[in-house]
Amino acid sequence: MDVIILNGASSSGKSSIAKQLQALLPSPYLHLGIDTFIAMMPEQTNSLSAPDNKNSGFYWQTTQVDGKSSLRIQSGEYGLQVNRAYHSTVKHLVANGLKVIVDDVMNGGEEQSSWRAALDGCRCVYVGVFCDLDELERREIERGDRSVGSAREQAQRVHHGVQYDVTVSTSAASAQDCAQQIVTYVNGLTRL
Repeated sequence: MDVIILNGASSSGKSSIAKQLQALLPSPYLHLGIDTFIAMMPEQTNSLSAPDNKNSGFYWQTTQVDGKSSLRIQSGEYGLQVNRAYHSTVKHLVANGLKVIVDDVMNGGEEQSSWRAALDGCRCVYVGVFCDLDELERREIERGDRSVGSAREQAQRVHHGVQYDVTVSTSAASAQDCAQQIVTYVNGLTRL
């Protein structure tokens, strides 16, 4: 398998699952997420510390979900350009013989279509990483490095219209158990 794409809300456990996958899979896989690209961007292009401060990169916009205040990530033109580069970088890594675990918070089915186009010709597995909202919000607060309110919005958006090959729930299973479910699925594909 060239690419394993983990899609789920922030704090759902994607990074923990990715680390477990790296330990369990027989071939080495790079772990790459949009956070890596955001960390490379000039600070002044993003407005991630205070909501409703539009910027050319990424910024938070206040919204309402189920009658509660929440935050939705938005992209300016530079942010869109960086996101496209993120997708094409994964393709280039695969073209150079590397395998990749993608850690993403998709903007629903529309972004999955973008991934499918960017990774055309690559062997990909799309994994939905689910977690109960109460647990997501608890983790979001506990982590201390996430904008409180973003998990609620992401939980209702990231899976909308996305088609998965396999799904896991970090509410019901550990990161290691979820990774094992994914490895079992991937191993079944490689035997075909």
